[in-house]
Amino acid sequence: MREIVLSRADSSSAGEMSAIAASSDFCAKWSASDFESEASNKFARIYAAFYGGEMAGFAAFRFCREDAELTNFAVRGRYRRSGIGSMLLAKGIESALSEGVKNITLEVSEKNSAAIALYEKFKFKTVSVRKKFYNNSDDALLMLREI
Repeated sequence: MREIVLSRADSSSAGEMSAIAASSDFCAKWSASDFESEASNKFARIYAAFYGGEMAGFAAFRFCREDAELTNFAVRGRYRRSGIGSMLLAKGIESALSEGVKNITLEVSEKNSAAIALYEKFKFKTVSVRKKFYNNSDDALLMLREI
């Protein structure tokens, strides 16, 4: 059985992350240059999961003092429901703890029930709703986890 390997992503993985984002229904559709820029941002942490040498998913966070935000997150379709999303989210939370973060926030489409269930599993709570946030039709849930 192959092992899932987590590592910090850098700009060399930008194209692969962009392809995963493009194939996801709910994540932000960042371009390769967006991922390159984020990877070089001193406040950003992007974690990638690899299975058999293939990138299976990523989680991008921004850290600012006691606050962090999950800014983008996707798992390649064939790897969904395999635990990779949980591993990536746990890695980001672990990193936040080690950096003194007290609060982690994220936005998620109200229609993304799989992601909402994952976030709730990790003790995120809905604290606000942004009406018609996505494409002027779907609401976004603002979720928070206090550490």
